[in-house]
Amino acid sequence: MNATITAPVDPKRVLAALAALHRAWPLEQRLRLAACEATRETYLAVLLRWVQTGAAPTPEGFDREALEELVALDALKIVDGRITCPPFSAAATDILVHVPHETVHALSALDALALPRLQATAAIIEATCPVSGARLQIVVGEGGTPRAEDLGVARVALRKVADQVLRYAFDLAPGIRFLRPSEAEGARQTLSLAEASAVANAFYAFQRKLIRGEPL
Repeated sequence: MNATITAPVDPKRVLAALAALHRAWPLEQRLRLAACEATRETYLAVLLRWVQTGAAPTPEGFDREALEELVALDALKIVDGRITCPPFSAAATDILVHVPHETVHALSALDALALPRLQATAAIIEATCPVSGARLQIVVGEGGTPRAEDLGVARVALRKVADQVLRYAFDLAPGIRFLRPSEAEGARQTLSLAEASAVANAFYAFQRKLIRGEPL
């Protein structure tokens, strides 16, 4: 968890949400246990291309068999010749993350909150509340922490959209959305921005390890 978050954070809620996310989409576990070293190297190469360029890479230049395996593991998605590597989305979404020199898209609110720390830069997240239609804006520091004055701007809803998660992009991510606090009262499960940031950065911590050259 990010120790610099000063807003109240319920550790039990964070750990429960993180455990549920790992159960629904065990990305790190799949890469560690079901992927060979060459496949993990291809995954890292795709991730680094995203981090370095802020643009969706194409399959050219990457090992074809490794890409197919990563798609089968639901670690990557390839549509129209462009590779989605969560937290980065090659497809346009209603969640935008503005970092210096570029804007990237995120499939879910947690993905958006994870991007600044992964890219080691401050960012502005823009999203639309799916209930009210209101446009939300959140400034997140390079450490992955929303600035104090923005912690009350939104909450993150964790809504079930499918009985079984077969593909993160379709069965899980669409239910993880930013809501205006007034609209979140009717949601079954929500996290504060501070709690959601802790979950997001913990879930994608394995990517930062890979980038640093550490084993999973």
